[in-house]
Amino acid sequence: MKIRYLVPVVAMALAPSFANAEDLVIGGVLSLTGPYAFVGKSAIRGMEMAIDEINASKTLGGSRKLKLVTEDDGSNNNQAITLLTKFATNAETIAIAGPTASATVVAAAPAANEHKIPMLGIAVSTAVNAAGPWSNRLLSSPATLFEALSEYTYKRFKPKSIMTIAARDNDGAAAQSVVARKWFEGKATLLPEESALMADTDFSALATKIASQKPSVVIITLNDAAAANIILQARQAGVGKEVQFVSNNATAQPSFIKIGGKAVEGTVMATDALPEIRADNLTKTYVANFEKKFGATPDQFATIGYTIIKLYGQAIGGIKGTVTRDNVRNALVNLKNVPVVIGDGKTNFSFDKDRNPVYKPVIVEVRDQKHQVAR
Repeated sequence: MKIRYLVPVVAMALAPSFANAEDLVIGGVLSLTGPYAFVGKSAIRGMEMAIDEINASKTLGGSRKLKLVTEDDGSNNNQAITLLTKFATNAETIAIAGPTASATVVAAAPAANEHKIPMLGIAVSTAVNAAGPWSNRLLSSPATLFEALSEYTYKRFKPKSIMTIAARDNDGAAAQSVVARKWFEGKATLLPEESALMADTDFSALATKIASQKPSVVIITLNDAAAANIILQARQAGVGKEVQFVSNNATAQPSFIKIGGKAVEGTVMATDALPEIRADNLTKTYVANFEKKFGATPDQFATIGYTIIKLYGQAIGGIKGTVTRDNVRNALVNLKNVPVVIGDGKTNFSFDKDRNPVYKPVIVEVRDQKHQVAR
């Protein structure tokens, strides 16, 4: 396990301290290795940039600063729980950023509530909220994302039959498939659902089944690599352009196109963030600053990580007097109409009365080997 502290190792050896007196520590429980590393490695860059911006702006009051301390949960549920508990039992940690996938966020949510520490995770599952008032998520529910995507798919492609391929090891991704199947009931023939694991690489049996059944649309709710390989192997098995592939937000990543190449051309997906397609000044400034800092365009997960820290900064900046975990939680979930760089750029971010995130997703497609706004 890689451990990444933003404090001297010697100081850590002498005392269990993460920060100076004026530092407000945010514990980052992130997947930097394992199947969800494509999320964590990207999110941490956005988080670090947001920390720097907030501290430079001096908007937290007095000499307060945020300090991000991160550890790698290895995409493992038990490790995510262990790390969250470690952060929570250190009084200097004011909140948790992460974990970085629905599976690990749902697993860690009960610990966040047990230890009464605010958590804002990268997850779509409503089970995160159901675990208690301390555990929250940034991303839209499967219903919000996939009702929009299903409606778009129906209107554009007018499918006669639908095949869904869902994750067996990620409840949030699997729930997206459930929403799609429910939406298409009575509108198209639903073929039996197929499933796969995030770490699978051999999809020859699935490719053969797609080629033989010839569904109008195949909806894939897996991670970027698995989805790209399913489509690539299906095309290699003879599946033609008459079969339209549709996928979830995980495939709105450059890695999806890198792995799938020309085979994934035309794939349509819904995503929570695609900042390079937005024209508002907030997002244009964010993209320019990110490119200057990292020499690359920010992807959706960098943008999501950035937004998590910005929301914490917004919440903490409005607190008068002593900052406690309780008033950070209260300020966070009461945020309304906050300008953010996720979503479609036409709506701001709020939490509703049930602490669900409210903003509009973006429908995009792979066109000319780029993610672009869907036609």
